[in-house]
Amino acid sequence: MISIIIPVYKAEQTLSKCINSVLVQTYTDFELILVDDGSPDNSGVICDQWAIQDERIRVIHQENRGVSHARNQGMKTALGDYICFVDSDDWIKPDYLKRMYDSLLDDRKSGLIVHGFECFTSEGIVLPGRKLDNKLLLSKDFGEAFREDHICRLGYSCSKLYKRDLIFQYNIFFDEQIYCCEDLMFMYAYLLHCDYLLYGDSQEYVYIKYSNSMSIVVNSFESEYKCFTLYKKYVELYMEKYSLSADSMKSTYDSMMVIFRRALKTNYLRLGIIGRSERLMNLKTLMKDNFEIIERYYNPVYRLDKIGNWLLMHKWLKIFDLYMFFFVYNKSEADIFKFGFFDKNVIFCLTMSTM
Repeated sequence: MISIIIPVYKAEQTLSKCINSVLVQTYTDFELILVDDGSPDNSGVICDQWAIQDERIRVIHQENRGVSHARNQGMKTALGDYICFVDSDDWIKPDYLKRMYDSLLDDRKSGLIVHGFECFTSEGIVLPGRKLDNKLLLSKDFGEAFREDHICRLGYSCSKLYKRDLIFQYNIFFDEQIYCCEDLMFMYAYLLHCDYLLYGDSQEYVYIKYSNSMSIVVNSFESEYKCFTLYKKYVELYMEKYSLSADSMKSTYDSMMVIFRRALKTNYLRLGIIGRSERLMNLKTLMKDNFEIIERYYNPVYRLDKIGNWLLMHKWLKIFDLYMFFFVYNKSEADIFKFGFFDKNVIFCLTMSTM
């Protein structure tokens, strides 16, 4: 009934614990698809060893293409009626599948089940997780998910159960050209077509947060900007479909502006790769079609960003570029955090959405 997809890359230290936590589930009608994404360590060998021990395990070996491609490949080979995702450095409690499966309504309907999770550091220190209240929304009421439930904060891939037929009916897959909030974009695409949304109060997924996840991941402007424009497209679609006002979607716009801030700043974390003419061209691209949204919803907290925003609103892009270049040039990652160029809360938020 359920296909569990685990992308695997450089996971030899955590993979066996993750796989074992799946195999001891109280709900046993599942298949486990391990997608070895060209891992250079022993992860692929570990996958094969576990597959020999349990016939419910299938292994896909592929060249390294990234987590989104790995999840997509897993979905394309999945045989279950439902699909869920687990990450190879996390683990699940014995009732994880049972609690989500028991939340399903009529099998003839296509829903999205969303539960919470617990969070720990790799040393076992408890961190804030996610606890939801039991709640059912039918498709006609999905606007409430944006107005009241702040669904933009539930953009993690774990603790969700998707219906496979709906995914293939509407060709819903992870966008392999974006590397930030791809989980949230996938959920937004799925919600456009499903019949109901059900929140559950269980926390059977255990997310392990590693210290190196606080490091800045630098993607290309093209990737970050595509994520921003895709996010904007879904916001507009949901606003029109459910007659939502911008004021009622404040948390969604705040979430979208986190992506804008990444697109705005990624050029300046790649100073050794791109030159000034390309930076200015990217700035013009970013501001051209988004000025009104940026003017209304980009409300920076740090002094550095407030000065930069003032320059942007006056369309002084060349001065903004010099200002940012002067700040970032020869700065360490610690200094970038210290002065709020990328604050750690934002990095943690983005990590949660792409874990």
